[in-house]
Amino acid sequence: MSDIQLYLLEVDKDKQEAKNIAVQSGVKLRNRQLKLIDLITSLQEYINDKDDAAIRAKSVAYLADVLENVPSKVLSGQERRLLSDFILGRIEGDLEGIGHSARALIALEAQGKWDAETAKTVARTFVDYANPLKQFKLQTDRYATIQLFDILLSKYRTPLKELHDADPEFMAAFVALFEGEKDPRNLMLVFSILQVPMTEWDIHAHAQDLFDAVFNYFPVTFKPPPDDPYGITAQDLKDRLRDCIAATSDFAAFSIPALLDKLDSSSMNTKRDVLQAIQACVVGYTPNTINQYSVPLWDALKFEILNVQENDLAEASLQALALIAAKFAENEGRLNTFLGTIIKECNEHLEDAPTKQSQAAGLILHAVAGSAPTVADKIAKGVLPKLFTLHNSSESLAKRRGLLEIFNEIAKAYVGLTLAAPSTNIDTFQESAAEALQATLRAVQRAPKSEVSLRLTAVEGLAFLLAIPRLLTQDQTYQVVDAMTDVILHETIQGHGDIRPQSIQALGEMAHTCPAAIRDRAIPAFMAELPDAPDGNYAFSPVLEAFAQLSAEQQVFDTVVRRLKNKLGAAKHQNASASYQRALLLATLYAFTYGTPVRDEDGVIKSSYYTEYAEPLIRDLHEAASVTPNMQDTAEIVGRICNIILRPQGVHFQNTIHNQHMFWTAPTEGHADMAAPYLESIAPLSLYYYAALRPEVVEPTEILSLLKTLTSEATNEKSDGPRLHLILRHLSLLINKYINPKTLQPTLEAAGIKLDTLLSSPTATPTSTSLAFTTLKALLIQGRSPALTTTYLQALLALLSDPTASIAQRFPALLAEDDILIKENHCLVSGLYKQRTFNQTVPLLIAAVQQASSDPQIKQNHLIALSGILKWLPYSMLQPSLSALVPPLLQTLDLPAPDAKAPALTIFESVLMHEPSLVAEHTASLITRLLNSTTTTAATNTTPGQTSVTAANVASVRAKALQCLTLVPRQLKRETVVPYRRQVVKKLMFCLDDGKREVRAEAVRCRKAWLGLDEEEEDDD
Repeated sequence: MSDIQLYLLEVDKDKQEAKNIAVQSGVKLRNRQLKLIDLITSLQEYINDKDDAAIRAKSVAYLADVLENVPSKVLSGQERRLLSDFILGRIEGDLEGIGHSARALIALEAQGKWDAETAKTVARTFVDYANPLKQFKLQTDRYATIQLFDILLSKYRTPLKELHDADPEFMAAFVALFEGEKDPRNLMLVFSILQVPMTEWDIHAHAQDLFDAVFNYFPVTFKPPPDDPYGITAQDLKDRLRDCIAATSDFAAFSIPALLDKLDSSSMNTKRDVLQAIQACVVGYTPNTINQYSVPLWDALKFEILNVQENDLAEASLQALALIAAKFAENEGRLNTFLGTIIKECNEHLEDAPTKQSQAAGLILHAVAGSAPTVADKIAKGVLPKLFTLHNSSESLAKRRGLLEIFNEIAKAYVGLTLAAPSTNIDTFQESAAEALQATLRAVQRAPKSEVSLRLTAVEGLAFLLAIPRLLTQDQTYQVVDAMTDVILHETIQGHGDIRPQSIQALGEMAHTCPAAIRDRAIPAFMAELPDAPDGNYAFSPVLEAFAQLSAEQQVFDTVVRRLKNKLGAAKHQNASASYQRALLLATLYAFTYGTPVRDEDGVIKSSYYTEYAEPLIRDLHEAASVTPNMQDTAEIVGRICNIILRPQGVHFQNTIHNQHMFWTAPTEGHADMAAPYLESIAPLSLYYYAALRPEVVEPTEILSLLKTLTSEATNEKSDGPRLHLILRHLSLLINKYINPKTLQPTLEAAGIKLDTLLSSPTATPTSTSLAFTTLKALLIQGRSPALTTTYLQALLALLSDPTASIAQRFPALLAEDDILIKENHCLVSGLYKQRTFNQTVPLLIAAVQQASSDPQIKQNHLIALSGILKWLPYSMLQPSLSALVPPLLQTLDLPAPDAKAPALTIFESVLMHEPSLVAEHTASLITRLLNSTTTTAATNTTPGQTSVTAANVASVRAKALQCLTLVPRQLKRETVVPYRRQVVKKLMFCLDDGKREVRAEAVRCRKAWLGLDEEEEDDD
């Protein structure tokens, strides 16, 4: 059998096998085992079968498949032309297999570019004989043809344009070819194809036909199927369609009236599409065209802004107005005409301020003024004189506030313009600067303190005035800075009327635009308010808090921290109170933590900060701790400052610092002569210092020595709670970061950390158990020693089965957030450590809960441990195991442990929101336990076989239980929850009298949700 016969035999049964046959034919052509003339001859019988159209189509498909698999240069130019003529000749008499014919032509074009005449012939043939494409029911037929035209319009634009120019009837037929297409994949190409003549050809005589061809699809309502393999979205279609509508100014006579008509639609999505299309038209059409429609555009867009339905619609309308103004910016005549209408109407709204219309007028002025400097100047010249005349003549503080809000909008536009182009001319705006400064300063300094809105508006206005370069003189700038500083330093209003937070923020913004004024005026004023040694009645905290926030601006950061350093030195010299010195240290810490210190070209904080600030603080601490005990608070602050500066530094710098051998930063075996109070005082500093160092900086021998000392201290019965906690954190750091995972176990044993010793019955103590948990946490986060980690984890889980052990409360700490064991401190943090912990613990704990039903204490241990681990895991990690977790979590709500209840309630809240069917079968148990969790007094668990008293629930637990209870009637089936309505509503009466406001608010919402079940019942009746 010939290849064509085999193909026809297989094509309906196995398309891939048929494709393989065509591939083999292509290989034969390449290897000269098959001549082209023989291939065509073998087709004749089938491709000309007058009685069977399907056979003819399949024959063309075979030819297309063969040509698609023939490499380039196999067919000569003459052979390609002959094949093209053969295929085009078929189309004139037979449209069967039109898509396959298009595919064949695409394959031929890919093997060698056509000449201009061939391209014209291909286009002409399809336009004349395959018109319209909608007559072909198969999407694949239409798609291949549209692909062919996409190639023609991409590579052969000039020949097709010549075809259009030579034949006045061609365009109409060309447009009709794609009429009625509905497939989104095809439409993506159709829009691209039509955009070429729209933008490059003279289509004036056919503008309406072309416009109608695309606008018929507006607005796009396509919703892609969930499994769409092509990934075409509605937004893709909208973007292509919008580009077509805005392609040529010839469409304006049809597009703008049609778009404005559709802007009246009640559909918000349609309005959004219309406004985006208008924006595109404004950008794409000529200024003269837009000028013809500027009045109806203004009227329609103004309506959307003054009568806000959705904020994004108003924003889109404002953007369209800004684009129109920018379009006219280069033509003064058009610009004056357009702005004259806007200025006149906005000035009318100024007289009624403050109203929604005046507020909208401010937004319009801001949007339009921000489009170009020339536009902004005309807005300022046309609006500001009128605005300040109204402001100065009004006695109404509310009106003044409304007018200042509008001024702020115009000023904000100038800020944006000068940021984009610092050389922007501001002479016109500067004419009103003095009046604006006077009005805003008067509002800040003289308005009644109760006029919070007015004063805040003025503060914002002052910030805008200073943000515009060259607008104010130096004296005027000083006036503004002095006014803000005075508010921050001397106003002591609490609650309503306090504008200090906004003033601090404004002063920070001013530090960016005029840092010299901040250094010259504000910082000295702050320093004057901070004595070297304040008396006991002086409230220095607000001043320091505000001053530290100035460090957010890099240009004044160095000045801020230097002044803090000097003030701290003076305070120490004057023997100021410890609380004052601590506050100065905290302000310095805030500056380095949240401020913007200078960085080198690699983005690393300057190393000189360490020698300038951290080293003196460490030296002072060393001297003070030698004579004064209990310096832990100061040591922690100094340690944090040291950590922030040191940890990003390179190995060389850290080596230099560490090689100075600051022996007092860590209590090691060689320092037995040091006094214990001194070591205890500087322990926090040692912790943060070692957290900052890179692992390669510290020698293994030093780490081992430090491990031994810390282990000895940890197991010392004299170590109190805070001291022990600090030692354990230090140990977890050393284990996680400094010990090579390959030698981890021998190193730990050499340091005295042996699992058998720590947890064996005779020697086990709460301290040794804590040490085991500390070691386990370091190993879990590290994730490099799975065998040792599993050994520790299993040993600690086994202790939960001892009713006399009280270690369950320690499990939450395993996954708790830790500011030491983080990647920034060069620690080893596995991305999967939470998932591994879940896999190794949760299934075992669930099984243990099920098996421990005979011993309440053992069950309680496992439930508390389970809750503690789940507390730190994301909901997505819990989802696969939720069905097994629900029963133990319900039992957790019976425990006398608020810390265990809170995570359980959080999980139930997520389950009720996302997968309520999982708790449907436990409805009675869930509702009862949730109600018990809302009580402020002790509740009794009356579960059969168990009688216990549950401790009173804290406010956060009560509120969370009420949130869950609110979700129950909303998420579970009505018939499931209706029987409990009366019981729940009655119990909620007590919650409405709860002593905590947050609980009462949740109770009101919960009661409303449950009472809503009655309303649903009435509706059903």
